[in-house]
Amino acid sequence: MDTLVTRTGVPAGTALRPLLIEGRDLHGADLRGQDFAGVRFRNCELRGTRLDWANLVGSCLSHARLMTASLTYAHLRGAALKGANLRAARLTHANLMGADMTGANLWQADLSGANLCGAACLWGDIRKARFAGALYDEATRLPPGFHPGTEGMVRFDMPRA
Repeated sequence: MDTLVTRTGVPAGTALRPLLIEGRDLHGADLRGQDFAGVRFRNCELRGTRLDWANLVGSCLSHARLMTASLTYAHLRGAALKGANLRAARLTHANLMGADMTGANLWQADLSGANLCGAACLWGDIRKARFAGALYDEATRLPPGFHPGTEGMVRFDMPRA
């Protein structure tokens, strides 16, 4: 597997982590377990990419093309996924705490068991999406008319000290 390198020549996941990965064709790439914390993906092709167990904390994937991508157990805490195309993507058991998914296309996406506590879940298209066992809390922003219990989501509020 080739190493992802930004314009500065710094490999992704090093101590001098790049802030931007731009214009890369990563269609179908196997990036499982890679560290992309804080990285901005701009104009990258990510269809079918394997990002299972990847660290994407605070990363920017806004308007990314992630159709059929696999993000199972991915760590996306605080990630920006505004307007991302996650059509038929697998986000099972992903940590999306505090993520912003405003306008994301989740048609046929699987978010079963995902942690959506504190996330902005003002999604676009959610037809045929699966949410069984996904966690949400009082801080999770859900679309008007969306009924999390009907979708199989589980409310999880941390006990206050």
